[in-house]
Amino acid sequence: AGQRGYDTPAAFMSSKPRAGINHKEYGVTSEGVNVYLDVALKHVLKINPKEDSFTVKITGGPDGDVAGNELKILFREYGDNAKVVGIADGTGCAEDPNGLDWGELLRLVENNLPIDCFDPTKLKEGGAVHKVDTEEGVKARNNMHNRVQADAFIPAGGRPNTINIHNYEHFLNTDGTPSSPLIVEGANLFVTDEARQLLFDEAGVIIVKDSSANKAGVITSSYEICAAMLLSEDEFFENKPQIVSEVLDKLHQYARMEAELLFREFENYGGSLPQLSKVVSGAVNAATDALTVALETFSDEDKEKLLPLFRAHLPKTMADLAFDKVHERVPAQYITNAVASCLASKLVYKEGTKFIETLPEEKLADVALRYLEAEHEVELLKSALESTEMPDKEKESILKLLDAGGARAALGVF
Repeated sequence: AGQRGYDTPAAFMSSKPRAGINHKEYGVTSEGVNVYLDVALKHVLKINPKEDSFTVKITGGPDGDVAGNELKILFREYGDNAKVVGIADGTGCAEDPNGLDWGELLRLVENNLPIDCFDPTKLKEGGAVHKVDTEEGVKARNNMHNRVQADAFIPAGGRPNTINIHNYEHFLNTDGTPSSPLIVEGANLFVTDEARQLLFDEAGVIIVKDSSANKAGVITSSYEICAAMLLSEDEFFENKPQIVSEVLDKLHQYARMEAELLFREFENYGGSLPQLSKVVSGAVNAATDALTVALETFSDEDKEKLLPLFRAHLPKTMADLAFDKVHERVPAQYITNAVASCLASKLVYKEGTKFIETLPEEKLADVALRYLEAEHEVELLKSALESTEMPDKEKESILKLLDAGGARAALGVF
């Protein structure tokens, strides 16, 4: 791309070694997956993983990107509360109903080793390591994800369509209950659309769809593209530790916002979670498209007023270093699209999909822009309230109400 004269050749590739964020090194996809797991455990199983023990089974090896990093994150966040009762990869599987030894699992991750290298002496009673050099081992590996009982199943590797309309019943026990009541899809397409729906309809399996659960990797790539336009390679590399740290914070924030929205709408309106994932994406896209068209008619002065939305979306260090040069370095259409996307996401994640669905398409952009003004008014009210003398309990309640519904109330759109 550079040889052909493109202005920002580094924007054509993500996960670059120097001026990029290596997805496996920093575990960006798994960081998002684990946020969805955390929220789902609390909503679906009423398990607080910071305080309560839970079990999980995983496809994908300790040497893999998503599975290996998920293991590290599970132990970092929950310690011995997280019990990994089964892992399968291309080399075999390891199982232990009491939880596979964390020291041994992390040894495999750190040394980039597959699961067949798990030391059998580290197994507890009832544990086993199966290798694919025997017929029995192949069979055990192939059906681990169906057979092993766990609170949650994380497909973090494996072949597409592994669970499909023809074999989804193998995920169920003989009494019709699922071997895991919760699936968080770290890997793409492990479960087909039809199988997702049937598992939900027939056994109540709650599935966080891949397009939601593992999108943190895509978000990271988008930040790399922004960095390639805004910063030189040296600027990025000199500030890389801080930028990466801020990107990870953003990933956690966005994943939690969407996860909480999904479960809020699931609990309020019903339906299956995979369908709700599509509804959320559709609502964001509809609002983004309407805003993009509307912004094209704005004067430069009016567009400039919305630029703080784009700045707030960026990691702070990246914005501090170069946002004053955003018009020089970033194409105008990219800025317009970014502003539209940021405002659309803010609206959907705060107010929900029903709010977007009830608005006529021709009014979407106008309401979104008025919403931004209403939010500013609410912030002024909150600031004024902070300095008002009243009992702390009442003040806190009013602040919560303003934060939860003040902007929407100010709009008068319900």
